[in-house]
Amino acid sequence: MDLTIIGLYSIAVPFLVSAFLGWMFIPRVLILSHRKRLFDMPDERKMHNMPIPRLGGITFLPILLMCFCLVLGFWGELEHPISGLGVEILLVRFILLFVGMMMLYLVGVVDDLIGVSYQSKFLVQIVCASLFPLSGLWIHDLSGLFWLNDLPAWVGIPLTVFVVVYVTNAINLIDGVDGLASGLCFLSLLTLGTAATLRCQYLFMVICFAMLGILLPFWLFNVYGNVERGNKIFMGDTGSLTLGYLVSFLFIYMAGDSMVAFPREMLIIGLSTMLLPMFDILRVFIARIRHHKNPFLPDKNHIHHKLLRTGVSSRCAMAILVNCSLVLILITVLGVWCRIASTWIFLFDVLVWIIFDNIINVFIRKNHRQQFE
Repeated sequence: MDLTIIGLYSIAVPFLVSAFLGWMFIPRVLILSHRKRLFDMPDERKMHNMPIPRLGGITFLPILLMCFCLVLGFWGELEHPISGLGVEILLVRFILLFVGMMMLYLVGVVDDLIGVSYQSKFLVQIVCASLFPLSGLWIHDLSGLFWLNDLPAWVGIPLTVFVVVYVTNAINLIDGVDGLASGLCFLSLLTLGTAATLRCQYLFMVICFAMLGILLPFWLFNVYGNVERGNKIFMGDTGSLTLGYLVSFLFIYMAGDSMVAFPREMLIIGLSTMLLPMFDILRVFIARIRHHKNPFLPDKNHIHHKLLRTGVSSRCAMAILVNCSLVLILITVLGVWCRIASTWIFLFDVLVWIIFDNIINVFIRKNHRQQFE
């Protein structure tokens, strides 16, 4: 089979099938949620003022698994040499990926239905993150970031667990405005999927574009759905935990495993796709500790809350933050293309974030002054 046809097949089939299944299943989840009254109830911390279904994320993992297995099955039927794709190397790690995703998926479902303490979620995240090193997948090399390269196992393994938990929580906590978490993950998966396409890594392409296909119908229902008509839905913790875990797996695998043909620059490029939520969670945690608050308890100090205090709408806040993340990705890709050291690219990204955050603070003060005039 021609490599071009395989590449198109690895992009188009998972994307179109998952998008179709998303369009089929999400309306059914909405019907179930309304019949059983499975809603995200409004409170003083949340943006919405009416009950809204929050089980959109339960469609993510089943559809992803269906598409992934469907593509592999077709490869076998078409007698494509799957062994040439490195499946022997990837198989155990993908199995453990789906084991971890299923664990977080089940925790998310329980949390969306009856609630789970942050301690329990944190513990399960650590267990799931530990599955990566168990399969031999951990960050071996920082590729020059902070002028560091090879890492010993006693540093790389804990760092890998930390990054997985960090990214998973970052996506979970940034999910406070319609379309924001799904929009950021869409950009991340599109970037990682493009990198996989350029390197002809077909299994990664299938995973990335299958999840992109699911996110497209969900994003439309989430952003443009009408509460009064009953077609608006949230992803809930089920979706955000699943997305965060998948993105962290792809990022670490592409950046940290010499057996997969990705360039060393994938570390900083993959990192750039998650910089906005990662920077935000760090800023929020520092602010909570400074004010003697529990850093794990929710508040209204995330970057999307700050943007709303400037007077913009929630949809505008989402668009600004998604475009800010896109700018960080493009800056990083441009820096890599110009062969700038990863450390300097990262520091420039930090500078852009600091400037952006301070601009928001200026507009918050301006909006407050206008309200009291």
